Amino acid sequence: MAKTTAKSNFGIEQDKEVLVNPPEVSVFIDCLVMANQLRGLERAFKKAEIDRDTFRDESSAVLERFNEAAAATERFDIVMPVFDFGQFSPFFWRWFNWWNDYFKSLTPRQIGDIKRLARERVASVNDRRPADHWVRYRHTPAFTLVLT
Repeated sequence: MAKTTAKSNFGIEQDKEVLVNPPEVSVFIDCLVMANQLRGLERAFKKAEIDRDTFRDESSAVLERFNEAAAATERFDIVMPVFDFGQFSPFFWRWFNWWNDYFKSLTPRQIGDIKRLARERVASVNDRRPADHWVRYRHTPAFTLVLT
């Protein structure tokens, strides 16, 4: 008896979209993790816990990933989020600070719930966004990397 398989394209495009484009909160969480890594590297360098070459190499690696994550925010209507390597636009920082302040107002349990919904790609995670809109939010960078 011959084996037959039925192929259907129903839902495949939507599944690919979910796999390629993570929820907005997931992009923010990735950016937050990298911002914290860069802050930690800068603190370690200032305390002489790591040398200049280590700081430069490790921060460059994190910045490379951060640039990619920040560039992905274009799909959230952020125009030119990255100007150049490690140089992020005021629009990106407005969006980042908007999310960051929102996360600071949540309990660890609420953050855990949001992370779980995002990881599981539950559509209702998009209902858990900060109030208002980021476009008029402050554009202060979350970090500055300066070698002294």
